[in-house]
Amino acid sequence: GFRGHRRSASLARLAASAAPGAVAEVAADVAVETQKAAPAKSVPVIVLSGFLGTGKTTLLKHWLEKAESRIGVVVNDVAAVNVDAKLVANQTKDIQSRVDTIQLENGCACCSLGDELLLTIYDLLQLQGEGQEPFSHIVVEMSGVAEPKRVRENFVSTKKGGSPLTEGCELSKVVTVIDSSTFCTDYMEFSRIMDRPELLEDSSMEGASIKVVELLVEQVEAADVVILNKTDLAEGDSLEATRAVVGALNKDAQIVETSFGQVRLAEVVADIAKAAVAEQHGHGHGHEEHGHEEHGHEEHGHQEQAKGHSHASDCSEPECTDASHGHAHSHGHASDCSDPECSDASHGHSHGHSHGHDQECGDPNCTDPSHGHSHSHSAPATTADERFGIRSFTYTARRPFNGEKLAQALQKWPVSRKDCLSDMLLDSDAAAAGGQSQSPLTRVIRSKGFCWLDTYPSSRMYWSHAGKNMALEHEGVWWGAMTPEQLQVMEQIAGDEYKRSQKEEFLPDYADRRQELVFIGMNMDEEGIRCLMDDCLLEEEEMAEYKVKQEEDKAALGKSWLNGFAM
Repeated sequence: GFRGHRRSASLARLAASAAPGAVAEVAADVAVETQKAAPAKSVPVIVLSGFLGTGKTTLLKHWLEKAESRIGVVVNDVAAVNVDAKLVANQTKDIQSRVDTIQLENGCACCSLGDELLLTIYDLLQLQGEGQEPFSHIVVEMSGVAEPKRVRENFVSTKKGGSPLTEGCELSKVVTVIDSSTFCTDYMEFSRIMDRPELLEDSSMEGASIKVVELLVEQVEAADVVILNKTDLAEGDSLEATRAVVGALNKDAQIVETSFGQVRLAEVVADIAKAAVAEQHGHGHGHEEHGHEEHGHEEHGHQEQAKGHSHASDCSEPECTDASHGHAHSHGHASDCSDPECSDASHGHSHGHSHGHDQECGDPNCTDPSHGHSHSHSAPATTADERFGIRSFTYTARRPFNGEKLAQALQKWPVSRKDCLSDMLLDSDAAAAGGQSQSPLTRVIRSKGFCWLDTYPSSRMYWSHAGKNMALEHEGVWWGAMTPEQLQVMEQIAGDEYKRSQKEEFLPDYADRRQELVFIGMNMDEEGIRCLMDDCLLEEEEMAEYKVKQEEDKAALGKSWLNGFAM
């Protein structure tokens, strides 16, 4: 159904809860001892994520014992690392006599994770000592239920705020470890983490309410590097399916396959420059996932969609090549990315269907969006891609969904009876049915993004589907739904983001409200899905009545916000 639970707070949600005079309290004062001079060289920090049992600790132990330079490690439990006693030079304990720091003979240091990650990293940096060899890297092992995206957002926002806690270190990469032998079955689970005791590391139950598949895809999508571990245990077609799906979920990630965590640290950190470019393109905006859902086409300069052309006024000229005109089901919706090297799933790509151009352009360097290009936005298909036919596209629109119509459409979305993702992908009967099934959504294995409902004019709704799980939930408010008082607060907290949105996403009357959904699946009926989504939009004649409701809802939201802080 539409119910779900999303943990990460957005900037918009912050605006809905922050008092007008609370801006000064957003960043806490840093302790006096953190005001020391920062090291001359910034140490790259690697965040290591993955379910309990995937092999994170085995990988860490391998890095520590084979370290070619001095590294620092932050973990939940130092004892769990279980490094060879012969390598331990000394160790310290806390007041409960628990080991909280291990110094190894090769200079590496391992610390227990404190209450505040950045403070722990800062304390670890102090172990470098004057005149000693500095850390080449710091590795942070997160708990199995941790969401690395939140860690990244916190790190970036703290760094941007000028906190001395982040001086001397730089978030380099997020590395997610996947169990290749269980990925396909975990992907098709209905259960929550709390229903899988083997995935919980303690009795705190923190993060235990999240669905298994939801956390699984979030950890993959937030990663710069995905390590497919335990490949020796993967049976049948599961490894090939895992490889294909992980590549589709995160096209920018480096994928490394191994068994027993035998991956050199040098292999993981080899491409720091590429990670820095990825940071500029998607990490740190604070709104949404690694896949640019929040910014979509407009973030990278494709602003035609932001100028607004309703689906009710599509251009019917078959030879038209004007990208500013709306063209029904054109597989690009007026904002196709023309970069032949682009592999960003959040960009529209024509796949060669460019409004009547029968002859495809053969120039690999051509950037003319009016030319037909056959899937030139992505790298050549891998064997797994060719076998499973996994592709993606983005649906966008600038009118709200009719809540009732959307609910009816989603209720017809059939739930796969398969308990293993590879079995579902290889289901010849379903593949043959394709778009002829009861719903064109049948072959979708992942969909996500923001949507705009007529029943909630001010709420930015987050759509998240993976495997057998579907959730549609409140993710804050649209910029355009905020009162002047709220915007005054937000301009101080996230002024750059607000200005970017104003410039690239705002339309008259509706501001940044929009539909922006990424669909990933095998042999999908793309046109059928686009038609299904279009049919759920409000009709043009319904927009006048909706607009009145939108303004009433905005006024009520603003009044509630102010009254809440006057009490």
